[in-house]
Amino acid sequence: MLNRIVNLYIEYAELQAMERKPMTMRDWIAKLDEFLRISGRQLLHHAGMISAELAREKAEHEFDRYRAFLDTQPLLVDADFEKVARQLKQRPARKPPEKGKTEP
Repeated sequence: MLNRIVNLYIEYAELQAMERKPMTMRDWIAKLDEFLRISGRQLLHHAGMISAELAREKAEHEFDRYRAFLDTQPLLVDADFEKVARQLKQRPARKPPEKGKTEP
């Protein structure tokens, strides 16, 4: 949902830029508030209730979980190695060249 709201607002901002309408940061803040109100969203008028330290701890915890998940996933090089190993197992064994004959 948030991604859609952001995309819509960016599209709006691009339209403003294409029309070469000068806008200050204060204008953008006011337009964003207006945009959110029109889309039925509540505005946040305070800094929130989560401290920066708690937010950092949560982000680090989630990143650790993400890294642990990635560590369980096979790497592309591993998948390629397994594929080649299977192909080599399926090939017939090559006979050594006879004495006195050279291989092309």
